[in-house]
Amino acid sequence: MSSPSPRLMRRRPVVRVVLVLVSLIAAWHIFAQLLWIAPYSAAMRSIVPGNFLTSWQIPFFGQSWSVFAPDPINGNYHFYIRGIETVDGKQQNSEWIDAADTELKLSRHNLLPPRAAGLANEQASKYRDAYGKLTADQQKVVEANYYTGDNWKSRFEAALYAASGDDATAKANANTFITQHAFTTAYATQVAKTMWGEDVDTIRFAVSRQNAVPFDKRNDPKAKDEPEQWSPTGWRGAFVMPGQSHEDFADTFKKLAEEK
Repeated sequence: MSSPSPRLMRRRPVVRVVLVLVSLIAAWHIFAQLLWIAPYSAAMRSIVPGNFLTSWQIPFFGQSWSVFAPDPINGNYHFYIRGIETVDGKQQNSEWIDAADTELKLSRHNLLPPRAAGLANEQASKYRDAYGKLTADQQKVVEANYYTGDNWKSRFEAALYAASGDDATAKANANTFITQHAFTTAYATQVAKTMWGEDVDTIRFAVSRQNAVPFDKRNDPKAKDEPEQWSPTGWRGAFVMPGQSHEDFADTFKKLAEEK
């Protein structure tokens, strides 16, 4: 008995439904990639309602053209952290640790580095960008110390808003900075508690950007490193955001910090 003609063979309904779904997902993913990596346009991205596009892309599909001309990445970020540690019953300032450099160990000699390799570097970049948009009066508030009492964070934010005056743009920039300040402080807190103990309740972080040596001088043995551009920040109280997993973070970061 001859086998049925291929033309007469029909896929079962379940197979057809799966093929349609896979095709739709593939089409959406390609479209999302085009929206994400194209030159930024609020109008284009507004095609996708809400925060769905960002949620789809981050953390697994995020990418950009920033490694290519005409605007390649041309600098390094540093995220220095220290805390008040207790040694032999006495409190003292700890040594500084560069969290960005520590995490980058995950990407060295690794063809498929994990996202954790760039978390500190990414947060340092966001913090510095937000800091750079503040007014001189607002930056003075950031440089001051806020760490005493349980309400240090609310006092800091109130002072930052007060320094904004009646300027709508300054207030909007203060809002953005407060968000990045919270994430940065929470990250610094995790590092401090990992390195110097759970009892650390006062921390300090210093974020800087250091431009790369200009391309035309990279082969010049007399070329000097570019100076670091700082975003001065005073002492802060420890701050933990809801949902932070300190144990998982500490297990990874401690091992990296101890590597030589």
